[in-house]
Amino acid sequence: LAPVRLALATATRRSIPRHAMPDAWPLGLGGSFSRAARSVFLVAAAAEAFRASWPHAPLQDSGEPLGLLRAAAGGDLMLAGKMAIVGHRGSSHEAPENTLASINLAFQQGSRGVEFDIQLSSDGELFLLHDDTLRRTAGPYAGRPGGISQELYEALLDTHVSQLSYWDFLQYVDVGSWKGEAFAGERPCLLRDALQAIPEGRFALCEVKGGDEAGAQALVAALKDSGLPQTAVAEKLMIIGFDFGLLVSLKRLLVDGGYSGVQVMSVKAAYSEEAAKEHVLAAGRAGLDGVDFEADPSVVTNAVIDLARSLGLHIGVWIWHEHLPDGDTALNAAAFQERGISFFTSDLPPAVREWMIV
Repeated sequence: LAPVRLALATATRRSIPRHAMPDAWPLGLGGSFSRAARSVFLVAAAAEAFRASWPHAPLQDSGEPLGLLRAAAGGDLMLAGKMAIVGHRGSSHEAPENTLASINLAFQQGSRGVEFDIQLSSDGELFLLHDDTLRRTAGPYAGRPGGISQELYEALLDTHVSQLSYWDFLQYVDVGSWKGEAFAGERPCLLRDALQAIPEGRFALCEVKGGDEAGAQALVAALKDSGLPQTAVAEKLMIIGFDFGLLVSLKRLLVDGGYSGVQVMSVKAAYSEEAAKEHVLAAGRAGLDGVDFEADPSVVTNAVIDLARSLGLHIGVWIWHEHLPDGDTALNAAAFQERGISFFTSDLPPAVREWMIV
């Protein structure tokens, strides 16, 4: 694991309340809650300066690919010399994203890890959902007896989920049938249930939403409430996100809460090699554990990866179909494995799954 490069910080935490399962379906509304390229010499000098300035023992260069997550009981979550494939929101090519069905299918198909997004409900429950509302992924109203009107249901689908109760509303919403009738039974998955679904030796990338300070605090509280030792959490979970400042704060919260081994990585859509290098340096200065870039091989070059390696940081890549329509391919995955990155996040289309098996 990359060394922790932060001082301990005192932070406010709050616990997550537990609620009983209701018999009916009430309303469910709750409280709101480039520049010219630098020479190789200058880049190497900058890297060494950052390394020397951090208050920890010198990093050891093992010569192995980045991102070998060491499991406490021995072995690596990411195999030496082999990039891990991570299912984007589970196996989202075939199953409804951010559901237990999608997570389980990704592991059945051979993924080393899964990625999912979390949101915080009005009653303090962390659950899996990408969007801020349910509109895109919710199924039609089921018309539960004692439930709500079609009109109100439609309004709730457009309400920010932070204003909705998990136990009074969210848990009843069908978030699977939009992907096919076989998934009609899928409901928004609680974070704790998603973590329990991760097999031994596999891992998850958990994305926190930008600006969600309450969600970040709730995440740390949830880890403490889980009763799992820090080593068990660290070998199963990595945290990612776009909000750089929030991630730095979250890293401090984790260290202060006794979870310094849990790695935090910045997600970044960089559009040049130089911009990618700058973000790697920024992540290192801030005490983060790596960067998860968009999977553009013209940006995430060997020079970027070598710089990250010199700082002891991970490099992963993710797919943005609208910007890089040919990114989620076996050819791209093979190119990044050759460069020695930690992980490649994919929707797991058939061609990538076949490449994984080979």
